[in-house]
Amino acid sequence: MQHLHDRFGVPDENLLAAQNSSSKQKGHTSQTYVPTRKEVAKLGRKKITSILIDWMCRSPTEIIPSRTQIIEVRDILLTRKDADKLSGLITMCNYYITND
Repeated sequence: MQHLHDRFGVPDENLLAAQNSSSKQKGHTSQTYVPTRKEVAKLGRKKITSILIDWMCRSPTEIIPSRTQIIEVRDILLTRKDADKLSGLITMCNYYITND
């Protein structure tokens, strides 16, 4: 099992590069936050939905999630007690996986 504080295998160097490139861009907003496995499992619905949409849709090249990473995210979401209330986010993950 992966460590709960792992950010789905995204190296620290990539996170730093994403932050650096994002700060240099004017007029374009990109998100440079990658959640931990624990956050995906435990954060409130609104917060984790916002974080995951930003990661999937607004992240710079250095941290764009792979199909495998989103499969891992989806699998964690499916284990949550409130998974039925996260169906829109889970559907988005499924769409991301099949169209990667």
